[in-house]
Amino acid sequence: MCKKNDTECLAGHHTAEQWAWVGVDSLLFVVILCGNLFTVYVLSKSSKLISNRFVLSLALTDTLVGLTLPYHMAFTIFPQLSVNKTTCILRFVFVLLACCCSILNVTAIAFDRYLAIIHPFKYETLMTKRVVWKVLALALFNAILMSTVPIYWNNWEKASVCELGQVLPRYFLIAVLLPAFLIIWAVMIAIYTRIWKEVVIQAEKLRRTNICHQCRPSFQVVLLVMGCFTICWLPFLGVACAQAAGYKQWISSSVYKAVLCLALSSSAINPLIYAWKNAEFKEAVHLLLKCKGKHQASVVTIAGNKNFGAPQTQV
Repeated sequence: MCKKNDTECLAGHHTAEQWAWVGVDSLLFVVILCGNLFTVYVLSKSSKLISNRFVLSLALTDTLVGLTLPYHMAFTIFPQLSVNKTTCILRFVFVLLACCCSILNVTAIAFDRYLAIIHPFKYETLMTKRVVWKVLALALFNAILMSTVPIYWNNWEKASVCELGQVLPRYFLIAVLLPAFLIIWAVMIAIYTRIWKEVVIQAEKLRRTNICHQCRPSFQVVLLVMGCFTICWLPFLGVACAQAAGYKQWISSSVYKAVLCLALSSSAINPLIYAWKNAEFKEAVHLLLKCKGKHQASVVTIAGNKNFGAPQTQV
């Protein structure tokens, strides 16, 4: 990232490392969009899965995360953007909005699973369409509230470069973002631990011959969800807070970009965890592909009949 007084960098002289990061961001952009748009397509086409609005909302917000990447890459390709206050601040507003929506949707999915497993007989009564929309609206409201803070509270004048750890105020990162993340992280651990314990109890009640075999997949799901969430987001938050605390000289630009890419990659992983591993989702994909194959085969057959002068059957 160019410094405000670095005229050579601002003139557009790019290094090989900068182009490498543009390539990484471009690849991440393609993977995020393809994975999440495919998920949205399957969820919208399947009558069984359309009710799972939290997963659909997560796929849409992760798509939004992917759409912020071109604007983020523009600061590397066109470094002049970093010396303008509006364009610099909007860079963090867009990323914060998309990422906050994604994280809050992940939390909503955890809560939805908790109700479905802990209170299966009350689930339909508790999780109505109105409740779902209220939860999603609340998540969006909180994301907007959090992401718009940099518009009126920032250190752009004092920052030497347009990076999150320098532009956003120290107390916003350490006293607002960090506690919010830790609270969400702790809540998700508590929810998924409770879900796993409930699965163990249900397995014991059913007197399975191999209880460990029944519980292992549930434990693996807990590890997968929390492991990916922690690995993707904790390093970035730690680096951002370290920058805000005054340890900028210890953190290189490459480290900052690496942990940022790792955090954004969670939007590429989420479809795999919350949708593609789902048995109903796999079945829906299979049915869609099967129906598409049959449709193409019927089109080819009709075209062949017309070419060879075969009588056409009216349906």
